[in-house]
Amino acid sequence: MDSNAVIRDSDAVVKSTTKLLQHAKYSFIRVSSLSFCILSLGLLLVDCGGGGNGSGPCTNCTPTSSDFVYEAIANQVLIFEVDSNSGVVQSMPTPVMSAMIPGGIVTTSNNFLYVTESEGQGGSVYAYAVNTATGDLTPVAGSPFDTGVLQPAQGMAVDPTGKFLYIMEPNTNQVAAFTIAANGALTAVAGSPFDTKDTRPVAAAVDASGSYLYVSNQMSSDGSVSAFSINSTTGALTPIAGSPFATLANGEPARLSTDPEAKFLYVPMSSGASVVGFDIGSTGTLSPIAGSPFTVGGQPNSTIVSPSGKFLFTADFMGNDVSILSIDASTGALTPVAGSPVPVSNNPYEVAINPSGTLLFVGCTTAVSIDAFTISSTGTLTSVAPLNGGPSAGGLVIIHKIS
Repeated sequence: MDSNAVIRDSDAVVKSTTKLLQHAKYSFIRVSSLSFCILSLGLLLVDCGGGGNGSGPCTNCTPTSSDFVYEAIANQVLIFEVDSNSGVVQSMPTPVMSAMIPGGIVTTSNNFLYVTESEGQGGSVYAYAVNTATGDLTPVAGSPFDTGVLQPAQGMAVDPTGKFLYIMEPNTNQVAAFTIAANGALTAVAGSPFDTKDTRPVAAAVDASGSYLYVSNQMSSDGSVSAFSINSTTGALTPIAGSPFATLANGEPARLSTDPEAKFLYVPMSSGASVVGFDIGSTGTLSPIAGSPFTVGGQPNSTIVSPSGKFLFTADFMGNDVSILSIDASTGALTPVAGSPVPVSNNPYEVAINPSGTLLFVGCTTAVSIDAFTISSTGTLTSVAPLNGGPSAGGLVIIHKIS
């Protein structure tokens, strides 16, 4: 059988089967090693020469679609091109220099990538333009930019149009806001930084409409989420009536996420084993979803909603697994998918999904790996073989390749 036939058969098999914890925990994450593993199915390993431990790029594959996966590690950003359906590595573009210890990484819809500095004096954000054909990163003129707060930063969020960037400042309980120029350069929004009215903001999410910003206050006694309306012209933030909104007492909210329809907000409680769900009102107010909180694995640190809006995935730090829950399109209620949770390497801290919703990546701290899975139409996961990443990881993001 020729190699093209094997690839076609392998693709058919795939298609058919298809940080932020308490401060001490995050310190632990930063000094731990993190690698990147992208597992491949057996047929693809045979055809593409993949190995079980740190395989190199495929030398004879011709994928119909690829994604670029970026991992922020100590002093640089690593880049991997992967097949969008199988996760097999196609190439490894040259890494770029970046933050000494990254506190977060985000990409915009107009193909810029940003990395914060989370150690030392902080106060910097590194900016890059993404070449969507090659995956290469080019520093934006003027990078790194001053955040205006001389403190370590952690979580970040961008609006759907790529106009505004928001950076969490946990030591000052503030959010630094920036406008993004056509060339990716950053300019502080008038009035920035903005007060969260609670303690230690570490993660944020902008809803799909771009109207509201939600912030996890990790050390809040109410486990609160601060809510802001976003001025669509300036990017300035205005607290929403009732903000901050309580979740669970001492729940330590972490990396929260919204659904693609801007209807629901999901907040992992990193001190326990649950996710709090909210209905997003017409003015951005938050109301608990019936049945919330929803049970997941131990100490969920990160959530992500699939591009289809049908599934929620959580990285369960102490559970050493990923929980998979289906989302009721009407109510937002969560129900575990058959086979959930799925075991992963030790201490998973982040989950990321490619734009087509076919691959899930799991960042793990002490297991020196990032696990990877194909995602079926029913939300089930199939592990697919490893690629070495780097130490002191600050997260990973994915951009689709456009030739």
